[in-house]
Amino acid sequence: MWVKICGITRHQDALAACECGADALGFVFTRSRRRVDPDHEREWIRSISGVEKVGVFAYESPAYIRRVCTELELDTIQLHAPVTPAHRELLSCARLIAALDELDLGNVPRGFPCRILYDPSRGSGTPGSWKRLSIPCILAGGLTPENVRQAIGQAAPIGVDVSTGVEAACGIKDREKIRKFIQEAKV
Repeated sequence: MWVKICGITRHQDALAACECGADALGFVFTRSRRRVDPDHEREWIRSISGVEKVGVFAYESPAYIRRVCTELELDTIQLHAPVTPAHRELLSCARLIAALDELDLGNVPRGFPCRILYDPSRGSGTPGSWKRLSIPCILAGGLTPENVRQAIGQAAPIGVDVSTGVEAACGIKDREKIRKFIQEAKV
């Protein structure tokens, strides 16, 4: 099971997630309480290796997304906005994850090469519907070390994404929760 620890705001949390076996780390570059400043955090984000680095964006311009992606050496762009033909140019610098709060593929142009992240909680961090998904998706929303195994069993996702569920405080990750989440997800 592919596991992403999202909302990383501190270098020590990134290192802890890597040491615990995360497959990907998410860094938020759009409006959020977990937003990191790409200009101030560049060096330590660039220094992370051996894990997929995902930049989380929403309605930022493709030019801004490309700049951040290139400067921070990100592998993947996670877009929390409708994917448009203008986003196709970003595929030359990174892979794409289209984040949806409803499984409406009308928000992704037909034939657009991307993974789908499904967050039925709409970013609220509360558990959503964990019904079996009709397409291969990464599941997010309200996942915790205590419920991730159940969510995987019900939804059969290709991966899981957690932020709030492994925090000690907003933007501050708890190493033990990360370890347990990854352990439960990869059973």
